Amino acid sequence: MKKIYLIIFISLSYYSSYSQKGNNRLISEYEDTLKVIAHQIMNASTEEQRKISNEAFISNLTEVLQYEKSFIFPFDSLVTIAKIKAPDNRFRIFNWLLRKDNDTYEYYGIVHYHNKKKKRYELIHLNDNSTNIRNPEQASLDAKNWYGGLIYDIAYIKKSGTKHYVILSYDLNDKYSRKKIIDVMYFSGKNKIKFGLPIFKKTIKQSQKRVIFQYDSRTSISVKYHKDKKQIVFDHLVPSRIDLEGLYEYYIPEGTFNSYQYRNGKWWFQEDIDVRNYQKLKKIKTPARGLIGR
Repeated sequence: MKKIYLIIFISLSYYSSYSQKGNNRLISEYEDTLKVIAHQIMNASTEEQRKISNEAFISNLTEVLQYEKSFIFPFDSLVTIAKIKAPDNRFRIFNWLLRKDNDTYEYYGIVHYHNKKKKRYELIHLNDNSTNIRNPEQASLDAKNWYGGLIYDIAYIKKSGTKHYVILSYDLNDKYSRKKIIDVMYFSGKNKIKFGLPIFKKTIKQSQKRVIFQYDSRTSISVKYHKDKKQIVFDHLVPSRIDLEGLYEYYIPEGTFNSYQYRNGKWWFQEDIDVRNYQKLKKIKTPARGLIGR
């Protein structure tokens, strides 16, 4: 396996002699190689093989994203790799997971953004350190210390000269539970990425830097941003039995919805909202209370 990817890497090295502006044919050739490697990340039989494939994928993706036209290239054949662009087009994130043999997951991300001062596209690699982050809902994080997940939506919020991005992501976590995460990302200093701001308010005195929902792996929940209302709507979670309170791998959606409403620079918690006028909110079939066992 190592020899195969060494050959792939050497065979692509001659591309560096091309103009940095690149062209669609050249990028397409990289995409063909990336497609093969991405398949191995998902389907190789051992964790070691998946890690080797992952390293090769990062190396080749990093190389092709140096080309100017790569920012608008769709990479549509990379079906196991999320490619999500910020609403203001400032950056795009390539995002994927690596399954480990113990049924847990590591997440990877590359932020591809335009440096206005240098007038070029640059990369920031996201390092998933979620297993080592204590009290994650109150932690100030950065690209080297990221609470990882699969990103499925980005909201752009701008007010009075300040701006941030709300990142919605999904974490497969383990065989017992799943997580959904509401995080905040922003650029600070010399184009450094930061995560987490104390702007999620349950009360005037109580705030969080991100919101994490953990729930039973045998159900699913909705966490959705509604741009027209500047509101994040999500399922209200409860323990499947009263005696399981605080054990979040046993939490399920109750059937009602809560939200965070953006107002005056903060996201304010609202309980039991009326969602009859909201579109595309998935109806969740919840397990009956008291019938869940391990």
